[in-house]
Amino acid sequence: MGPKPRLDPYMKLLSRFYEPIILLRTLGKTRGEHTSSPWDETPEQVNRRRLLRNLSYLCDYEKGGDTTASIGIEENDERFVFWIASNTARSGARILQFLKPALAKLHCIIVLEEELRTYLEKDFIHTCIRFAERRVKKEIRLLSTAIARCKRYRNSENPEADSKLLAWLGQFSIKRGILDVCSLAYDQRKAPEMRWLEGEIQPYGGEAHTNERVLAFEQVHHLLGRLAHHVRAPIEAIKDSSSLPRLFDVYDVRLIRPVDSNPRPQADSLTNLPSILKRMLPANDPKLKEYEEGIRSLDQKFHITERIHRQYEDKNFQPQIHAEIQVLEHFHNNNINFVDDDRYIGCSKPACYCCHLYFQHHQARPVVPESHQNIYPNWGVPALPSGAEDPGYKEQRNLMNKMLQTIKQDALSQIRRKAGPLRWHADSRTGITMSSMESPLDIGHPRKHSPERELVTLDAESALSGGISRIELQSDALEAPSTSSLEDDTDSIESANSDREFHNETMSGFDSDSDSSGGCAL
Repeated sequence: MGPKPRLDPYMKLLSRFYEPIILLRTLGKTRGEHTSSPWDETPEQVNRRRLLRNLSYLCDYEKGGDTTASIGIEENDERFVFWIASNTARSGARILQFLKPALAKLHCIIVLEEELRTYLEKDFIHTCIRFAERRVKKEIRLLSTAIARCKRYRNSENPEADSKLLAWLGQFSIKRGILDVCSLAYDQRKAPEMRWLEGEIQPYGGEAHTNERVLAFEQVHHLLGRLAHHVRAPIEAIKDSSSLPRLFDVYDVRLIRPVDSNPRPQADSLTNLPSILKRMLPANDPKLKEYEEGIRSLDQKFHITERIHRQYEDKNFQPQIHAEIQVLEHFHNNNINFVDDDRYIGCSKPACYCCHLYFQHHQARPVVPESHQNIYPNWGVPALPSGAEDPGYKEQRNLMNKMLQTIKQDALSQIRRKAGPLRWHADSRTGITMSSMESPLDIGHPRKHSPERELVTLDAESALSGGISRIELQSDALEAPSTSSLEDDTDSIESANSDREFHNETMSGFDSDSDSSGGCAL
């Protein structure tokens, strides 16, 4: 099991912090629905915060968590500083190389008269999609796989409707270039067929279900929204930058060098369910037997003990400091002033479960971000080189204790109820507003917009002016990737594996990801 960490105060802090997190993670990755975005007090705040979210999103060039990006804006007497951080050190330099010229392009656009902007606006959109090429290609492959799954689960009661919908979905082919697919998804986000997709998945709301047909259509809807956002995000960035010209008068872009994360927590002879449960409760808690019965029941059904041990033994279990926490701690430790004292930090994804709690209880009182409420055990805090003797130990210990109150409550509540996991959802929102204001679409009857209609292209000028009917993607502006690069056997296998991973927790209930006295303050 490794060395015993219980004697050193700092290692004891980490052990008692990670035990409930890992236990809660084995009880289900998703801890609730996406939380709401923070309240914006002024129009300028709305524009600035959305700009930070979109800039962060545009910097996140690969699917997954490694390139998650976060940005905070410093205001000082000389200039504004865009501070950028990424989840991993390897991606920081590349993101910086993208963001500097991207902000320069935005500056060039906003100083021009609107009628002179069209070419630069198109170029900015193209540049952003090109930078995220790897991410976009993977999303297109996942979409192709999801569409193929939809074909396997046709509606026998209304085959004509399914045929028309699938013909419409056939437009989003992996044979098209990445710009074509993103722009088509953006153009078609309000199409009648999108409302039909929404109608397929809405009745299931927050229920955990294993209906293969619904899951397939749900993933198609989600991925179309993500692909459309590759066009929406740069359009919104241009709009919001135009409303915030002072940020671009004198500014700089700087990369936050990631600090070391806390060491990996180690299991020992006390890392077992009875001992973990006791450490989560006050000494002599009268409800101990009730919780013991609940955890035994869950362990029998879902092999909780085995999953906990597997997490500790996983060679990939290496805590890392998420990008938004890097920005928060950089501002806090260096007494940096946020622009207009708005302590908001943009991120390319909603905050995870632990980051959300970290922001809630941090003494700097930052704006608490939106959260997807998913747990990642690899989550970490800044390492303390001197352990319990480090000047930052007391502050970090107090913050982790406050976080633990919620973590323990969530775990104990589920144990007491002997409840299975909540329904899984993706970290990112789909980005398409449900068309609840419109009447349901009768896809089985002829209509003005048929799914067999010829593929339309998009015209950047009308899209950026608010009309959004067409964005013409000129072939000389960006060559489409070769079809073969998207259709080889390796990519097909990766797409299928990613598709299974996307629905793993929904389908299986509990996913596989992966001090003997009563609990007291750390």
